[in-house]
Amino acid sequence: METHSSRLGLRLRVAFIGISILGAALLRAEESGLSIAYGGKTTVFAGAELSMLPHQEVTTFDGHDKKNHVYSGVPVKDLLARAGLPFGEKLRGKYMQLAVLAHCRDHYDVVFALAEFDDAFNARTILLVDKQDGQSLGDGLAPFRLVVPGDKRPARWAHMVTSLEVVPVGNVAGR
Repeated sequence: METHSSRLGLRLRVAFIGISILGAALLRAEESGLSIAYGGKTTVFAGAELSMLPHQEVTTFDGHDKKNHVYSGVPVKDLLARAGLPFGEKLRGKYMQLAVLAHCRDHYDVVFALAEFDDAFNARTILLVDKQDGQSLGDGLAPFRLVVPGDKRPARWAHMVTSLEVVPVGNVAGR
């Protein structure tokens, strides 16, 4: 015969499992976001927030799988600008010595000069992609992928991108 305490224990176990599943789902949602560190400040974009930002599409050849794909994502420049980085006429002097490190979950990190994201220096748009051929990125590429049209080798087409870090290169502090 089932007692009140055994029913209560069962309900508590079910509730614990439900909370554990919800917590794991929230953690995955949090992991799908992107953080940008610059100047002692970190700007965090949740995955849902990133999906709501204006996207651009580019059809380009992927040197990894040797196929053309349609990629959809947010221009990295737009994200960096939201994090307080200067572009246009303000990108000069000490800001020309800033590098952007893209950190990936698999530790395959890549670097760009900040100027590579500015239209005045570069004719291409580097995208932080969340869709390929109309589909969400698979586990081996998610949460985000950098697509760098114009690079002759796809070595900076990093996948599993989780954060961007803007760092000074050279003697920026001494000037």
